[in-house]
Amino acid sequence: STSAPGYLTEAELITLMEKHGIGTDASIPVHINNICERNFVSIESGRRLIPNTLGIVLVHGYQKIDPDLVKPTMRSEIEKQFELIAQGKAEYHLVLSHAVATFQAKFHYFTSNMEYMDQLFEASFTKL
Repeated sequence: STSAPGYLTEAELITLMEKHGIGTDASIPVHINNICERNFVSIESGRRLIPNTLGIVLVHGYQKIDPDLVKPTMRSEIEKQFELIAQGKAEYHLVLSHAVATFQAKFHYFTSNMEYMDQLFEASFTKL
């Protein structure tokens, strides 16, 4: 029988982020720190990242509403465009307007389907 893969270590997450072109050497530690400070994950022994309930609910909610938002491709495409700007191969204003239009559409779609996220939160957390 097969079993689910174990949780990623911090080093494995960094490798995956680099593989998918997400973040820079300077920003990757900031991203990892953010997911810890926001209580999406906890770092356990062996620097293993263990998802907390909040992180799990958010990922499930994003997957239910707009799976693109949890895939690395969305972020890496933006990062590639930034790199093209830095190399003088892409026009800043065109990249910016395309990114803003893309995320505005996703934001409007997401907020119009927020009840799916609400249902997951209600099922996973008690009211105060």
